Parts: sequence; C-alpha cells; structure tokens
Amino acid sequence: MTGNRPVKPLCTTFGAPFLALFVVFWSGLAAASDDHPVRHGEGRLWRIERADAPPSHVMGTIHVTDPRVRDLPAPIRKAFESSEQAAFELLFDPEESQAISRAQQLPAQKPLAKLLDRETYEKVVSLAAQYGIAKRDLERMQPWALALLFQTPPEEAKRRLDGDLILDRWLIQWAYDLGMQVVALEKVEEQVAALESAQSSDQTAMLREVLAQLDEDPGAHAALVEQYLAGNMAMAYRRVEKMAWEDSEPGTRAFKEAFLDLRNRTMVERMLPLLKRGKAFVAVGALHMPGDEGILHLLEQQGYRVTRLH
Repeated sequence: MTGNRPVKPLCTTFGAPFLALFVVFWSGLAAASDDHPVRHGEGRLWRIERADAPPSHVMGTIHVTDPRVRDLPAPIRKAFESSEQAAFELLFDPEESQAISRAQQLPAQKPLAKLLDRETYEKVVSLAAQYGIAKRDLERMQPWALALLFQTPPEEAKRRLDGDLILDRWLIQWAYDLGMQVVALEKVEEQVAALESAQSSDQTAMLREVLAQLDEDPGAHAALVEQYLAGNMAMAYRRVEKMAWEDSEPGTRAFKEAFLDLRNRTMVERMLPLLKRGKAFVAVGALHMPGDEGILHLLEQQGYRVTRLH
C-alpha cells in the first residue's frame, strides 16, 4: 500500500463509525454464561458468491487505530487486492466530518449540566479532562457523543487526533491507492438519526452505563480488540442479544432494532448491486456480521453462498 492519498482525520471527538456505541452493551461479557451458538459468530472474512457474478468478499472491521488490526492476514490482503469495488459504512470526507460535528452539539438552551444528575456530571467533567476537553466545550456535547468517546481510551483518542487511521479509513485509503471504485453504504444523517432515535433519558442511561463499565472493567476496550483479532464476535453479539431481550432499561430492544438490525437490512440492500457486478470488497463493523439478522445471513436469504475464509 502506498501513502499518496492522505485521509484527513475527522474533526470530531471520536472519529469512527457509530457502531462503536455497541461496546456499551459489552460490559460483563467475561461473566456471561450463555454460550448458545451464534450464526456467523466466528471469523473476519467471508467469500460471497452466486452463479450470476464473480465472487465478492465481506470483512468485519473494528474501528480502532491499533496497528495489529492493520496487519492483515494473507487471505484478507489477497481478497482486497483482487477486488475492483470497495464499500464501507462511511467514507469520512469533509462533509461527513462536519455533519458529525454538528450532530454532537447540544442546543445552547440545554447544556449538559441540566441533563445529568450531579454525581454523573462530576464524573463526566473529570473524565473529559483526560481527553483534553474544556468544561465550556463539554456543556455542548450530546450524552451519546460522550458515551462513544469514553469507550475509547484517551491514548486511542489521542492517536486519532494525531492523524492515525482507524482500520476502516486505512482500508479506504488503500482502496483509492489501488484504483478501486469506492462507495459508502450509509449516510451520516442515517447514523445520526439512529442515535437520536433514543430518548434523552435513554442517552443519559447509556452514558451512565459507560461510566459504570469504566469503573468495573477498565480493560474492556483492550479485551474487545483481542477478541476481534481472534475472530470471535460471538461473545459480544450474545451480550447485545441478551441486553436487548432481558434488560429493564426502556428502549434497549428498540435501540438494537434501529441501530443494528435496520442498518443491516439497509446496507445489504445497497450492496446488492455491487455483488451483482462481482469482485466487490465490503468492509463494515464486525458486529454487523453475526446473528439471524446479521448481514451474512441476510445475504444467504438473497441466495448467496457465504463461506468463511478467515
């Protein structure tokens, strides 16, 4: 891969596709005893084929700058280099960056201090300082934006601000370098709408859950990266499922439907024309892959054969 097409870092607090929010549901995974099979819960790369087109590939990504995730195994590298089209959740262009920045801002008449109880607010102020966020700027940040940010360790956030590329953006740059046709499967406005579909009370509950996770298991982010590198998204998906069906927090099941299942269906619909032409490489967040409502099973229902390659 050459570096002759730089991708500017997002001018946002987190600079990653919004799938990162699903780490919110990940707390307590180590203690989870439910080990039921998860459809397509293992793997990072799959071949997608049907008789009417050359094969394509789908890869699950993780939205971090850890250099280990960019050390791609040979099957992934070979599949990518042999592709003619590439599709991602977003393309991280300046317009998307500006849209995300606007979406993260609270209305001036609703500062953060008015949305949170005193204890939670004080924790947020203290933690935000570790990310270099001044209190005056903190007051304008949406609770969901802070929930996303705090799931990323300060050192990871700093690497992004310094220009290090998360895996998805690194792949996008490589695709351009190889001369591929590069497209987005979603619009920023659609991802923002999924987040904003949660009630304000649900958003603050998400933020409190993240803060509780950090106290209980400060190594959760590192553990999730390790699971991804091992090609194991089954545990994370089981937790999402469990939370959606058993959690007492209002809106949790609806949030999974809006933020994961509905987006899966939308992305599959938009990738079908690429798959019909063949030699496409689709790379989206790994938690979109598993389950009966996951991208891979939805493609099977469209008549595609799905084969795990790595």
